[in-house]
Amino acid sequence: MRDFSSKAAVITGGASGIGLAFAERFGRAGCRILIADIEGQAIESAVSHLTGQGIEAHGHQVDVADFSAVEGLAAAAADKLGNVHLLFNNAGVSITGPTWLMAEDDWRWVWDVNVWGVVNGIRAFLPAMLAHGEGGHVINTGSLASFNGNGDHAPYCSSKAAVLGLSQSLYSEMKAMITGIGVSIVCPGMVATRIHQSWRNRPDDDRPWSDREFANKAFLAGSEEFQGRGMAPEQIAQSTFEAVQEDRFYVFSGANWRAFMEGTVARAVRGENPFVLTWGEDRRPESERGRRPWASANDLV
Repeated sequence: MRDFSSKAAVITGGASGIGLAFAERFGRAGCRILIADIEGQAIESAVSHLTGQGIEAHGHQVDVADFSAVEGLAAAAADKLGNVHLLFNNAGVSITGPTWLMAEDDWRWVWDVNVWGVVNGIRAFLPAMLAHGEGGHVINTGSLASFNGNGDHAPYCSSKAAVLGLSQSLYSEMKAMITGIGVSIVCPGMVATRIHQSWRNRPDDDRPWSDREFANKAFLAGSEEFQGRGMAPEQIAQSTFEAVQEDRFYVFSGANWRAFMEGTVARAVRGENPFVLTWGEDRRPESERGRRPWASANDLV
């Protein structure tokens, strides 16, 4: 896609972080934007921010885990924007902890948003995108974690691996059928967003394995400092814009993604065991520390 003028773009998780950066970058290119997010106040702030830059922007509150709600989003998009050309399945959440200790609610919540949110977006929007015949692009937010499971992040990493698989399948379908619909998966490493505060949008009746992510001040401070070292969301948005222009499937950003891929995918090709990354400094409370620190691929990016 080369001409973005007056193209309609729907962005889930669009009120902050990478989603808002998508809205700004594609909006500056001429897209008309519909921000979808679960946080109503954040939507209002984001829409005001975008319109202040001369970008046509609208907002719609939605829980992407609820297919009927995403169908409502598609109806709202048709009403406000007409034909949709760009669909960003970007909403995502995360929780950290040992794989064997995390609760059923932890797993369900992360997969409902990260995987079913993408599935729901595709099901709700793609039929109309195919029918209008004006071309378009589906952009799914994955992660470098799509390629390697990291200790302490099993629900997130497994969900992003699923997003990679379904994105590859959709890409194959769209190309084989000569639909004019492109597909990309965005695979950033650590980004300076609020995903470490995903707990703020958990369902009220969820019961997490631990309250440390929102109740332990030391853990909160460590997460804030660590996440703040990530790439700027605007860098991810620019890489994505270029990929959509060039109809590229994989969207990587930053200086170290090649080293990460060589250290993960290349090892698999050689039949070698996965590598294990350790924290430079163990951020866990003293009571939770063992002989081996937990690991994160974020240390490479």
